[in-house]
Amino acid sequence: MHALNKILLGATALALPLVSQAQAASLVTVTPPSGAVQTFVFGINSHNVITGSFLDGDGVEHGFFGPLNGDYTTFDYGGTSIGTEPRAISDKGAINGFAADPNFAVGTEFLRNPDGTIETYTKDGVPLDGIAQGLNKKGNSTGDYIDPDSGIRTGYLGKNGNYVSDVDLGLGATRTSPRAINKSGALAGFFVDSGGVTHGFIRDNGVVQVIDADDSGTTSLEGLNKKGFASLQVVDADGNPHSMTYDSVSGEFTTIDVPGSTFQQAYQVNDNGLVAVLTDVGSYIYCPKKAHCPNGAKDIGEGRSWHAKPGSAFVYDRNGRTGVKPARIVQPVRGAKQ
Repeated sequence: MHALNKILLGATALALPLVSQAQAASLVTVTPPSGAVQTFVFGINSHNVITGSFLDGDGVEHGFFGPLNGDYTTFDYGGTSIGTEPRAISDKGAINGFAADPNFAVGTEFLRNPDGTIETYTKDGVPLDGIAQGLNKKGNSTGDYIDPDSGIRTGYLGKNGNYVSDVDLGLGATRTSPRAINKSGALAGFFVDSGGVTHGFIRDNGVVQVIDADDSGTTSLEGLNKKGFASLQVVDADGNPHSMTYDSVSGEFTTIDVPGSTFQQAYQVNDNGLVAVLTDVGSYIYCPKKAHCPNGAKDIGEGRSWHAKPGSAFVYDRNGRTGVKPARIVQPVRGAKQ
């Protein structure tokens, strides 16, 4: 089981949310499912329905979804899997995710339809081994898988639970991991270049924008909404991930500072700008400044903001670089599988 098992959720129950206008960044604590020892939120749609996973008393990971008051439905992928991890939920209620399995390096990728049926993503009849995450209400999806021939982690596009095609950014990447797809089909995620450095990306209408939030060489985008507003993570020198948002229109980054937490991981962002966030002190829905946030949210103030440095968030140049020179390569030692 992943290292996020170290997180102990100290959440309290909240009432069903009513929309109010937040005047500063704020957090809504995620109510844990019944019987949960640890709870991990990964997705939120535009109706404020969330999805994620929880560990029971035996350490088994189960999927859940529902409104923020804790009136959840739980489910398991089944088969030979030993855990179920939903990663995103569409506005129609479909859920993308993966199921850990001893026969897979990462897990079996699945789509749970709104009627409760579960589809397995396959290519040439073989189940994909990786992470299914990005999903929009049109049924378009994205994720990555380990190519059984090359062993390379490869991005792909899906439709209604079916593999459609690979995603090639044209950057000579040694790993390509799309993690989000918005209403118009723009993709966001991360890739690893030939030097082993991780960069975030947004691909819209065939144009790739490379996103480097800092010079750590660890930027990973996880969510993207219809307004080009993204969620992402970077990793510090101690291996702790830290989350932020990125406005791809203005080029502005803003940190998500959860009081008392050592690390944070931001995942799906809905079309209202709300973000699913995991930390070592709990799971939350983050509401940026001026976003419509559910009642019961607690003000945390606005995080530190800055704009992208020249050359650090544009299409790669002919030398395959954005201008950012990472100090060293850092891999996360905490947090869920990327």
